[in-house]
This record gives sequence, structure tokens and C-alpha cells, in this order.
Amino acid sequence: MRLRILALSLVCLLGAQASSLPSMRNAALRPANLRGEVMILVYHNFGKDARWGRSFPSFDSDLARLDAAGFRPVTLREYVTGNFTLPAGTTPVVLTFDDGSKFQVRFTPDGALDPDCALAHWVAFAKIHPDFPVHGTFFINPGTDPFAQRAFVKKKLDLLASLGSEIGNHTLTHPYLNKISDAAINREIGLGQYDIDRWLPGYDVTSFALPFGIAPRNYQLAVESSWTGAPAPHKPDVTVRWHYGAVVLVGSGPAGSPYVEGLDTAKLPRIQVFTPEFDKWMSYFEKHPGRRLVSDGERHAPGSLPRAPSKTAAPKLY
Repeated sequence: MRLRILALSLVCLLGAQASSLPSMRNAALRPANLRGEVMILVYHNFGKDARWGRSFPSFDSDLARLDAAGFRPVTLREYVTGNFTLPAGTTPVVLTFDDGSKFQVRFTPDGALDPDCALAHWVAFAKIHPDFPVHGTFFINPGTDPFAQRAFVKKKLDLLASLGSEIGNHTLTHPYLNKISDAAINREIGLGQYDIDRWLPGYDVTSFALPFGIAPRNYQLAVESSWTGAPAPHKPDVTVRWHYGAVVLVGSGPAGSPYVEGLDTAKLPRIQVFTPEFDKWMSYFEKHPGRRLVSDGERHAPGSLPRAPSKTAAPKLY
């Protein structure tokens, strides 16, 4: 096991072609742009490259490319609240993970972090690149066996939180919210929230991901509502309330600056990470660096900047 972890760290070291020194040197050359855009990336399955999957070598490459380009991870909660401080010249990026799939967070039978999972790869990368810590947002469906190891769910969530990552609700069983009643929607969101509260007592869940990126007809239910009912047969009724500060879609582009007034945090777009979608957006910001948010090294309140009097149209991707 130790040899596998050592080998994983070596792979991350070799894969990161640019060290943090040239990355920071480039950051010093980027002028601050607090009105720029932010990528909220979304991963699903891990194992092989596919429309909804990412291989581990590709994930390692993603981390190295983001780090070398001056991107620094923040959670979705930190992004919408502006509760983060990054070095001047760097850009926030939000890495989100949907569905609690098998190889996002995997443990060995004895309860140790399995090197063959996305979290282990990121942990190994962060040890070599401490400026790219494991600050992601993981959206889980408690009713569908999160991470395919239900016996370890609480331990995994505790680990994620201890690393500085965020846990978000993705409903209980991942239904199409536009095809079920308001009462059923409240039950799905409420029971998802209830289980997270049960596994992480006192934890404040502030982020929600729409299953399939499809909104309910009554959109407000995805943002703020409540549910009262029995969480299991022969259990007394409970009441669960939520008021999410961030609701994310599935696609299909960068989000606005949290510092500019008017950001709709209830309908935040994301960028799906697969080939060639990820390359397309990385190339976009390389060609148009003026479009990306660039930190001035200070913390700013959300919505503290007025909207610009006129908005320049975004350049075409190609």
C-alpha cells in the first residue's frame, strides 16, 4: 500500500510539468480583474475517459494544468460568499463532484484511503503543490449508496470536511424534478438533507445540485422550502428546512464574479469536464485572459461592485 501511495505521488510530481515557482511568477504579471468569470467544473465518474467520466491520468493532468495556469481551488460556498483570499494574480476555480460515484472517494477494506480514487490523487497532488489544496464540493445522493461503500459514508464525509471540502445535497435518489409533484420534490430534497445532517451533526449544508441539471416547475423549492415526514418506517416525523445559498446546473459555461452585484446564485452554470470540453474552456481563458477573474490579494464582500454600465460581448470560443 505504501509503495502504491509513493508511486501515485511520483506520478503527480512528474505530471505537473510546471512547478509552483513559474506559476507564481506568471501570477505576478496578471493584473487584478474582480469582474471576471469563474469556472465551476463538474466531475461525475472516474476510471476511464468518457462523456460522463474521467480517467485518473486525465484528472492528474487537469490538476496540473489548472495549477500551472494560476487557478486556485475554492469551495462553492466560498465562491458565492466571497469568503476566500487568494494570492494576487491567481484565479478561483470550483471543482464539484456529483452523485457520490464509486471512485470519487474509495476506502480499502481496513478503512484507509484507496490510492485508486480521485480524492487520493488530489491529496497526493496537494502534498506536492500546497497552493492547490483539496477544497472541492461533493454533491451526494444519500439514498443511492454514496461512494458505493455505505459502511464508510460518515468517515468519508468527515475526511472531506477535514480537508476543507464541502458537502452538498443532490436529493435522496436523483429523480427528474420536473416529473414529480411538489410534495415529492420536498421529500427528495428534505430526506437528502436529513441524511447529511445525520452523518454530519451541526454541519451547515448551503449548496444544492439539480439532478440532471433539470429544474422543478416550481423552482423556488430547489432554493428554499421544508419537508415534514417520517424518515423511515416506524420513525417519528421530523421537519427539515433548507435555504441554499448556491444552486448549480449541469452546463454549460463559466459563472460570473461573486463580487459584482446581481449574480444569480440560484442558477449557477458549470463546465463539464470531459474531452474536448475542458480543453475548450482552458484554451478560451488562455486566449482571452481578460475574461477571467483575477484576485488582487484582498477579500471582498459578495455583490460589493456595481454592475458595469455596459457589458462587452464575450469572445467566440473558436
